[in-house]
Amino acid sequence: MMQVRINGKAAELPDNSTVKDLLLARRLAPDTVIIELNGEIVDRGKWEGLRLSPGDSLEIIRIMSGG
Repeated sequence: MMQVRINGKAAELPDNSTVKDLLLARRLAPDTVIIELNGEIVDRGKWEGLRLSPGDSLEIIRIMSGG
């Protein structure tokens, strides 16, 4: 297991997890979020192959629509 920070809170993820693995584990629909990794927004096309590393800091921003 590796330690990361998600939205400012410590979290454990299985080693070799990808951004997509994280979303699946948290039951988040990929089309409803933006992912920021270590201060940079990650293109959706890279989520499946982008492996996370111990100490990474992620922000998961949920997209909401309204009126």
